[in-house]
Amino acid sequence: MIGRRGHSGWATALLALLAVVAASAAGARAVRLDPAMPGVTAASFVADDSDSQRERIIEAVQKRFNAKVVRVTDTTVNGRPALELRLLSAQRVWNLVVDAASGQILSGA
Repeated sequence: MIGRRGHSGWATALLALLAVVAASAAGARAVRLDPAMPGVTAASFVADDSDSQRERIIEAVQKRFNAKVVRVTDTTVNGRPALELRLLSAQRVWNLVVDAASGQILSGA
């Protein structure tokens, strides 16, 4: 099949990149508790973190596939949040579904 040569090399590189992104996100995911309500996480802080994680995932996918993400749709896969990305390259247009928390490719690669 054309274009499959070196498949394991890019897959390993992608997994390494996603591991770095996930590790940096885990380190940045400090939980700030609302002193007025013990045990309740401040929602605005969590939302900011998920937005930056989304941007990191999009950047990693664009770099990995050498394509532009032209549409992002929030979805769920097996009850977990996911992102459906539409990619555009010089050769084709396709959809990719990735886990919103880890960046793991779930389908479409």
